[in-house]
Amino acid sequence: MERDLNWLILRPSVVLGRPAFGASALFRGLAALPLVPAMPGTGLLQVVQLDDVVSTVSILLGRQGPFRLTLELAGPEALTMSEVVARYRQWFGWGRAKEFVLPGWMAATLYRLGDVAGLLGWRPPIRTNAAKEIARGATGALEPWKLATGLQPSSLASALAASPPTVQERWFARLYFVKPAIFVVLPFFWIATGIISLTTGWRSGVELLLNTAFEPLAGPAVVAGALADMVVGAMIAWRPASRVGLWGAISISSFYAIAGTILRPDLWNEPLGPLMKILPILVLHFCALAILEER
Repeated sequence: MERDLNWLILRPSVVLGRPAFGASALFRGLAALPLVPAMPGTGLLQVVQLDDVVSTVSILLGRQGPFRLTLELAGPEALTMSEVVARYRQWFGWGRAKEFVLPGWMAATLYRLGDVAGLLGWRPPIRTNAAKEIARGATGALEPWKLATGLQPSSLASALAASPPTVQERWFARLYFVKPAIFVVLPFFWIATGIISLTTGWRSGVELLLNTAFEPLAGPAVVAGALADMVVGAMIAWRPASRVGLWGAISISSFYAIAGTILRPDLWNEPLGPLMKILPILVLHFCALAILEER
């Protein structure tokens, strides 16, 4: 702004659109919850549609002549977070959900966990910086924007009504919070399994290989399996290596199923199903692979 150049600054509020990413994805996910968390102390949001932002850029880039202009891009109505979620639920045809007040300590914990996920390469929309933005709110003055472009910003309800939800919209919303649960549970499962195998479960692991062809190598086999489990769990948790880790977990699970069938076929008849449980575990890993990509 201090340079002797033409400049144009657009300051959008929370941008929502048909592509499900960032805030657009978060609100869809919140709308799919049976109980919607209401966080006290959050500011009002004048959500703006992505199409309106794109149209603004297109209009202003086509103009000639010198200009220095700062515009706030904000929607025509100020809504609470609960009201935004309610609009999405109405769009999905699910009706209004019950709300509960999320304790401050729990909200702070979730934001910190989001920071940790960011360090591991994931892109969660809920982080400590987002907490500050939510408390501050996102509002702006519409009139200068409307005068400069001639646009009439769309309300959230009208924008949603213009594009009815499809089955993939509903699937995405319902899977939104299932995905982080999967990528927390799977690393925990593999890493905890390896730790247990090396500590409290050591004797049980060795006894499984007694009276089999691997009896002389029972101890080293348990150690190797435990280390492999922990490596796979760590790889799944780290986003750049997550895909490789999932395929590694699938390979190890398949190996356990084949080796167990050869060495201890009686385990298929165990009431707790140590080998039978490998089947749903494999399916869960394939589900994780299917929803891994974000863009």
